Amino acid sequence: MDPHSDSHASISDGAEPNGHSIRPTINTSPRKRQSQDTKLAYPRKRAVQACRTCRLRRTKCDNEHPTCTSCVIMGVECIYQEKDPSKFDPASLAILQRFDALEQLIRTSLNSSERPNQGDQRVPSVSAPADLESPTLERASDSVSCYINIEAVLSWPIFEDQDFGRRLDLKSLLQDSHEYDASYSLSVAPDFEDYEANQLLQQFLDNVHIFNPVLEETKIKEYLRNAHLKGISWDAQSCLLLLIYALGSIATPYEKATGETSLNFRKSREFKQAESLFFAAQKRMGMLLCKGGVVEAQCFFLAGVYLMSTLRPMEAWRMFVQAVACCQSFRNPRRIDVDYEEKRHLEQSIYWSCFKSELELRLELNISENIVSDLTYPDFFPSPPKGLESQGEAVWYFYLAEIALRRLGNRILNYIYRHKASATSDLDIKQAIHNFEDQAERWRNSLPTVLRLDGAEEGNNDHAALKFILSGHLLDCYEMMYWPFVIEAVHGNLRGDDVHSFSTKGFLVCIDRIRKNESGFYHRHHGTWLMLRSCTRSALVLLAAARTPHLHSKLPSEWEVAIYKVFGMLNYWREESRDVLDRLGILEAMMRDVTLHE
Repeated sequence: MDPHSDSHASISDGAEPNGHSIRPTINTSPRKRQSQDTKLAYPRKRAVQACRTCRLRRTKCDNEHPTCTSCVIMGVECIYQEKDPSKFDPASLAILQRFDALEQLIRTSLNSSERPNQGDQRVPSVSAPADLESPTLERASDSVSCYINIEAVLSWPIFEDQDFGRRLDLKSLLQDSHEYDASYSLSVAPDFEDYEANQLLQQFLDNVHIFNPVLEETKIKEYLRNAHLKGISWDAQSCLLLLIYALGSIATPYEKATGETSLNFRKSREFKQAESLFFAAQKRMGMLLCKGGVVEAQCFFLAGVYLMSTLRPMEAWRMFVQAVACCQSFRNPRRIDVDYEEKRHLEQSIYWSCFKSELELRLELNISENIVSDLTYPDFFPSPPKGLESQGEAVWYFYLAEIALRRLGNRILNYIYRHKASATSDLDIKQAIHNFEDQAERWRNSLPTVLRLDGAEEGNNDHAALKFILSGHLLDCYEMMYWPFVIEAVHGNLRGDDVHSFSTKGFLVCIDRIRKNESGFYHRHHGTWLMLRSCTRSALVLLAAARTPHLHSKLPSEWEVAIYKVFGMLNYWREESRDVLDRLGILEAMMRDVTLHE
């Protein structure tokens, strides 16, 4: 990718301390240099300056951003009068522009939390639209029950005649799912063939690592060379390699799978090899439980990714929790060492990936029954890896874009959990939702060219998998915005034209989600189970509207076609998890009922 292209546009989550859109300006005028034919899209500034604290103390500043090591140790705010991006290559500068804006946003939040009434973290009044862009809305507050999941929909009064009973207990369904034999006798001994190991590593890098860049490729290849010389050992590095091999065994390019059901793949040599490798990694995880290093966090995170890819969400959540626990030691290093600078971006990346993955599952599994789950985000933004190469730019932009959407989703969730449509004025509701819509649109417009979602389903297939995931997360945000109004519509409690329009948008999101996810219905990856859940939820919402007399005639014309598409998706995965098979049965039964009464 050309480093001078407009793909360096900033990725925005739509938040700034003063409530306005963040639009970092990137100066693209070339700067004269000694070589006449060499031009940079970003001018260099003068020499690096120390932060304000180091200048006052007359000490050497290591210029670490957003906070230098001296300020971390002293626990004081680190302020640079002049940002100097000259030590980064041009491909990283656009990302740093975004970091500078986010750094100011985060500091504003932290400063407000240090004021006298720091224990009060209640969300400010929603009458001022700027409040809806505050990071304080990404933190948990007093809540009302407004769960956005399948079990919540099945509990709606419109379905009370179905008498689902214990079928609403998702945890029981997942625990009752059949377990897979993990003791296949395939070789993972020291004589594990070099060619096969390298092949699995490459499949992992091509089809798994691009979605969560939490590893350093050169480091992994170093582990691989050591394993070739000494064999698979019982340390964290060997555990990490085994997990990489396991994921490489089941990872496939983003394309439609073949076969009537996913059970065909589970009978394959590749899957049996993956289970054997994962089982070998599990044996080594016990020794990692009392440690909190980067490699240990990477091991638990990749174990969670593997379990998610094989539709075992409860087990995956436990792995993500352990990975987050490992990350807690990253934030305040006790000493300065030469290696810290190199691994800083790895610490930040693994922390964010663990945080996002654990939060997504926690919300879907209803881990917290009585109060809204803590949505507090980490207080740093991942820094770009050193020497960011052109082929890695799209992956890193994707990673930042996904994080920005997660933060927007947290703000929307906390607003929804705190406010109900029936308990808030129409004016406040209208202002809040339009504000969130504007934030989502600003995020979409800030995407670089390589990740543009406009017409992502047609034409250019470059980075199709990355666009597919971002499109799904954006739909998540829109679903969260309109969820209270969908509930009110199904329950017949809507008031006013504006509020009614939001419920209509909510039903359109259900159609849109199924349509845009169709290309990934049969692809196995980290988010497959969550995709099955979200599309099934959308189908159930459409069925709820179809069973509601005053809504049936107002449904989009393609609602039935969308539901039948979900049938096909669930039918393909029905053998892998009992909850998938059960929800397929529910959908089929209710669709027959609706059809009979039309």
